[in-house]
Amino acid sequence: MQGDTLHAGQGLIEAERVRDLVRVTTRLQAMRDQAVSDLEARTREVEALSSKIDVLSKVAELFRALMDRLVLDHVRSVESIVSEGLHTIFYDQELNFEAEITQRYNKIAIDFFITQEAGKVPVRGHPLESFGGGPASIASLILRLLAMLRLKRWPVLLLDETLAAVSEGYVDQTGRFLQKLSESTGIPLLLVTHTQAFLEHASVAYSGSEVGDGVERHLQLHRRGAS
Repeated sequence: MQGDTLHAGQGLIEAERVRDLVRVTTRLQAMRDQAVSDLEARTREVEALSSKIDVLSKVAELFRALMDRLVLDHVRSVESIVSEGLHTIFYDQELNFEAEITQRYNKIAIDFFITQEAGKVPVRGHPLESFGGGPASIASLILRLLAMLRLKRWPVLLLDETLAAVSEGYVDQTGRFLQKLSESTGIPLLLVTHTQAFLEHASVAYSGSEVGDGVERHLQLHRRGAS
């Protein structure tokens, strides 16, 4: 009788252990299922983010290509305009304006050059270093005017002895070019100069002079194109 009682007690203990094991197993299975579900969700999230990153990378490459193309097209347009100005003024030198686009410190950098095709060996150099002040002054003037048009900031461009380096033989061509440039852009050009020949190409010109010790001064207004 005592053995049956002992056996029955052990059976209850074993049954309780089994129930504990079942509860632990059930809890572990639930935790495993939750972990699997979380892993699947994170995997789907990673896949979605990877897809977005891939799309954004392609969009960034597209924008970079478009920006490079936009910069390149704009630079080529500037080259053409400045070269046309050089051809108009320095008609006998075969000068062209070139821009070299490079990348420095992850930014676009542009270097300017003037080339001359005359002769068997073309010459290419920086404007001030290779071709003197005349062509460099004209190129600088056109670039400033283009910048003003681009930024829409004017009403007038002041040139204080800007064209002093232009040789006397090119003054007439420069005067006609400036006149046409002002008319086509709608930007008045105010030129201060000691070169009297520029007065012949001005719509309105003020000529001043001094006599002797400077006591006597003379100011004359030249107006052209007015009714």
